[in-house]
Amino acid sequence: MIKVCFYDGSKLIKGGAELIALPIPEGAVLWIDIEDEPIESEQVIFDQFDCHPLTIQDARRLRHPPKTEHFSDQSFVLVRELSAESAGFTLDTLQISSFIGDKFLITRHDKPSNAIALWWDSDVLEHKIPRGPMLLFASITNSIGLNYLDLVLDFEPLISGYEDTLLSSPDDSVLRELIACKTWLRKLKRLHSYHDRVYAELLAHLKEEHPDNLDALHSVTDVYEKFERLNSLSALYYDLAGDLIDGHISLTSHKLNETMRILTVVTAIFVPLGFLAGVYGMNFDYMPELHNPYGYFILMGTMVTIATGLVVFFKRNNWL
Repeated sequence: MIKVCFYDGSKLIKGGAELIALPIPEGAVLWIDIEDEPIESEQVIFDQFDCHPLTIQDARRLRHPPKTEHFSDQSFVLVRELSAESAGFTLDTLQISSFIGDKFLITRHDKPSNAIALWWDSDVLEHKIPRGPMLLFASITNSIGLNYLDLVLDFEPLISGYEDTLLSSPDDSVLRELIACKTWLRKLKRLHSYHDRVYAELLAHLKEEHPDNLDALHSVTDVYEKFERLNSLSALYYDLAGDLIDGHISLTSHKLNETMRILTVVTAIFVPLGFLAGVYGMNFDYMPELHNPYGYFILMGTMVTIATGLVVFFKRNNWL
C-alpha cells in the first residue's frame, strides 16, 4: 500500500501514488508511506527520488540493525519500532526505513506502524509537515521513543517486585523469571545502543550540514535525548537484573550451606556412636565387656556422654 501526503504550500492533500509529482514545487513537502508493497511498485518510487541502491537493499532486509547514512541530497535512517505483538518478555520490533530529502520523506515498513498511523491521522500533521521532512521524521521517531520509554518505565515496578520476592521467598520460579527478564533487557539494551548511536550521528550531521535548520536540530536533539535515556535505563535495569540473579544464587547457596552444616553436625555426632555400636555388635567370644553385668549401661552412658559433649561443643561454636 502506498499512501501520499502532499503539502502544496497552502493546504494538505492525502491520497495515493497519483499525488507524486516531480519536481516538487518550491515550498511544498511530500510524505510517501510504503507499507508491504511489491518490490516493483516501490522500486519505481525509489528510482524517482534517486535513493541509493545499497540503502534500498538495507531497507528490504528482514533483520537489520538501526543505522544512518548520509548523501549529498538525502539521508537514510533505519530504526526499529516496538510492534503491537510485544508482550511480557517478548520483544517484537518492526523495521522502519526512512529516506529524508529537503522536500520529501519516504517511510517504508512491512507491517502496520503505530507511530506512522498516529501521525498520519493526527490533527497537527498540517502544522508539522510544512516545517520540513526532517522535523516530521523526528516527530514520528519521537513517538517510537515514547512507546519504548513507557515500556521501560513500566518495568521498574516489576524489578521492585522481584527484589521483594527475593527477600521473602526466593524459589526457582523467581530465578527463571529473572533470567528471562535479563535476556529481554539484554536485547533491549543492544537495540537502544544502536538507536543512541544512530541519533548521535544524525545530530552531528545536522549540526555540520544544516546548522540553520533550528527546528530540525531541536526536534532531533529531543529524540536523541530520549534514546540516550532509554539506553542508560536499559543498561541500568540489565545490571539490576544481573545483581538480583547473583543475589538469588547467593541466598540459595547460603541456604544449602546451612543445610549441609546441620547434616555434617548430625553425621559428626553419630559417627562415634555408630563406631561403638559396630565394635560391640561383632560376634567374638572373647570380648571382656560382653560378660560384664553393667556393660550395657556403661556403653549407653558412654554414647550419651559423647553425643551430649559434641552437641555442647557445636552449640558453643555456633554450628547449631
